[in-house]
Formats: sequence, structure tokens, C-alpha cells
Amino acid sequence: MKRRGLLVALIVGGALVGFLVWLPARFFAALMPADLRCGELSGSFWTGRCRGLSIRGSRSGDVYWQIHRPEWQPWRAHVGFVWIPKSDVPGGTADAGVTGTITARLDGRLSVQLSSAQLSLQALRDAMPADVTLGPIAAVAGRLESCGLQIELDERRRLAALRGRVELRVTRLLRFDAQIGDFAAEFSGLTGRIEDLGGSIGLVGDARLTEPGAYAVTLRVTPRVTGLLPALPGGAPLEISVDGRL
Repeated sequence: MKRRGLLVALIVGGALVGFLVWLPARFFAALMPADLRCGELSGSFWTGRCRGLSIRGSRSGDVYWQIHRPEWQPWRAHVGFVWIPKSDVPGGTADAGVTGTITARLDGRLSVQLSSAQLSLQALRDAMPADVTLGPIAAVAGRLESCGLQIELDERRRLAALRGRVELRVTRLLRFDAQIGDFAAEFSGLTGRIEDLGGSIGLVGDARLTEPGAYAVTLRVTPRVTGLLPALPGGAPLEISVDGRL
């Protein structure tokens, strides 16, 4: 009887493992939150693809993922992913997109580690839900680049901390169609430092998370070219304070 019970347990266990391994990704379409949608799901739960990702009405593009759980971290699930933004797919550069790893904990917190990020600010705006306050991002065009940026989210999926460096390249003001140079932001948790990397606008500033999901930014802008900003003479500084939610 013991042998028979063991045999049954092995058969049931093997069937369960096989089911999980081959479980199709589309099986989970009905389980997705109301604000998260995929135009087409393919592959398996463990390795799959979401085409036409939409987050609260956004146009986020395509996402590939692979789930794994290292033995030395039994209480965390790791998801490797590649995101190809919708705006960068047709005619974009071959390296446009984001690759990284999402680590989910039992308490509901998430940590997103970006190994590489290269995408236009327009693609970033398209991927943002309509109810997100973009602040300065809405006023400029350019390209975002980052390696090693860590994004921490709390149990309600609100931004809790940022660590690492982000750069904005070939940036221009949309309103005046004026090139303004390159910029960098260095984050260390709840605070960050922003500065220009040379160009027609000098910029220094500070950013901070005032609470989960909310931010405040203070900038000091100094045009280095007369007439670049019609409202300011060359060399005159401008103090800007922006707050919003992500």
C-alpha cells in the first residue's frame, strides 16, 4: 500500500509540474487587473510575450519575460524582461528598449533592476498611464539612457525609491523647438541631484520623493544663449519648482 501511495504521489506530482511548465500565458488573461491589458499573449507562464501592452489606457508596446527563482532566495520570484516601446518599433534604432529584472517579495513589494534602458521620451510618455503627472517630461523631447537603475515599489505599486543614474541626450524644448543639451540625474533612494552636461542651458537641481508615489523637484535654469528662451535674457536665472505623482 505504501508503494502504491508513493507511486500515485509521484504521478500526481509529475503531472502538476508538467502542467506548470507547459501552462500557456493566455491562461492568465482573465486574471489580469482591470487596468492591465495585452492585445495578444503567447508562450508559457514561465517564458512568454505580451504584444500591445496597455496600462490604464497607455500604449506601452511589447514585453517578453522569463520567470525564475534562484534556490538561495526561496521567498522571492525573479522575472527577467525585455520591453520594446510601441513608439520605437517602426523605424526606431535597433537597441531601443529596456531590459532588466523584476524581483517580487511576499510582502508585495517590487524591485525593478534595469540592466539597460534606451528609449525616446515620446515612447516613455506613450507608455505612461493617462492619470500620471509627468511634470517637466511633458515639455521636452530627447532620449533617455540608463544602466543599472534600480526602481523600488511598495506593496501598492507606488514608487518608494530610486537608485542609480539616468541621462537625457539630444534634448530639446518642444514649445520653442530649441536644442538645450544633455542632462543627468543621480538618485540615492529618496533624493536625487540633477545637472546639465553642457549645452545651451545650464541646469542644477534637486529631486525628492515626498511620499510613496509623489515627488518634488527644484531646478535653477540659466540660459547660456541669448534669445533661446524668449521670456528670459541670456544669463538670467530661472527658479522652477515642480511636484506631481508617478
